[in-house]
Amino acid sequence: MQIRTPKKYQGVQRRKLISCRRLLFYLVMLALIGAGIVVYLNRGTLAPIVQDALLDTIREMEDRAATMAVPDPSPTVDPRNKVVEANNYWVRGALNEALDIYTAIADALPNSVEVFRRIAVALINSARPAEALVFAERAVNADPFSAEAWAIRAWALDWAGRDGEAVSSALHALELDPQNSRAGAYLAEAYFELGQLGRAEDLIEEILAEDANSAEAWRARGLIKSEGRFDYAGAAEDFATAYGIADNMNLVAIDLARTETVLGNLEAALEVLQDVTEANPRNTQALYLMGLIYRNNLGNPSQALRHLQDCVDFDADHINCHYELGRAQLELEFGQEAAGTLVRAIDLGSENPRHYYWAGEAQRNLNNCTRAMYYFDQGLQKARDQNFSELIDALETVIPLCRQSFQVDATEAAGDG
Repeated sequence: MQIRTPKKYQGVQRRKLISCRRLLFYLVMLALIGAGIVVYLNRGTLAPIVQDALLDTIREMEDRAATMAVPDPSPTVDPRNKVVEANNYWVRGALNEALDIYTAIADALPNSVEVFRRIAVALINSARPAEALVFAERAVNADPFSAEAWAIRAWALDWAGRDGEAVSSALHALELDPQNSRAGAYLAEAYFELGQLGRAEDLIEEILAEDANSAEAWRARGLIKSEGRFDYAGAAEDFATAYGIADNMNLVAIDLARTETVLGNLEAALEVLQDVTEANPRNTQALYLMGLIYRNNLGNPSQALRHLQDCVDFDADHINCHYELGRAQLELEFGQEAAGTLVRAIDLGSENPRHYYWAGEAQRNLNNCTRAMYYFDQGLQKARDQNFSELIDALETVIPLCRQSFQVDATEAAGDG
């Protein structure tokens, strides 16, 4: 049996006509409707404001998204340390290493005439005149009032075979600085290339009278003596003087070594070239000349092979190194290798009929007269075009030998049949 507890009597409560919550709801709704009416009536004025606000918000979000994964920018490398490193290589004669560094930092030093000048000089030392001219022009653009810039431009033009323009550029350099011995030496070289031998000699003597320490002037005088007067002993003395002043200039060492070779001073030539390759192992001109001396002058194809292989390894497009390497391989009886190497020299664009002759000989040694005749015929035509009488006789002698082998092969084939 449960005892029920009567509930407390609360009486009957009357409902309020409008509650506070409902009143608040109505007021908010009226405010929103009023605001909507105001916006609608003023939509022409408010729309651009709202649009601009939305666009600003969108741009801000895009910028945040774009930069969210971007790493902090690395600090700009100061090229001055690299300049010091390149300068050290330059002084030691390691011009290829210096060239690599100077070229890498050139864009960071757009107003440095000296950096562009050294790049051009290094490229000329590497027998790359077209590239040298590009950087010589950049030197002029860096400072149009620099005599050094116009001087290196003259030398690059001279090496590019544009001797008339070289004269103009050198004369302009001398207008800017009448005492600039480099410009004078380059001008003398250009005069010499234009066939004005006496004028070039007179100018060089004037320069050396004023500046006896101009390596460029001594080299120019040696060049004129060797190629203009065929005074190889005098040229060797001038090249040696230039090399003593600027022993980091590989080109002067090459000139000296070539002249010593002509004079029969092979040990002296090889000693100079060894100095160049120790300082600058990638100097293909030195490697080529060493290979030439060892094979042609000393009869040592094995030693020649080493230097010539280095040459083509460093410069796969060096026509003369491929040719001399092929000749060394032939003498060492590396027949297949020699045939491929000599053909490579021709494929690179050689127009030398001697190269075609030896490419044919390599094929003939492999009993491939069909292929040999291809090179013999082209070589004979080029020899005639160049009036190379000695080679014409050699080709006219060897071609019938290959033709006889064709007849023998044909006769044997008929007998077998």
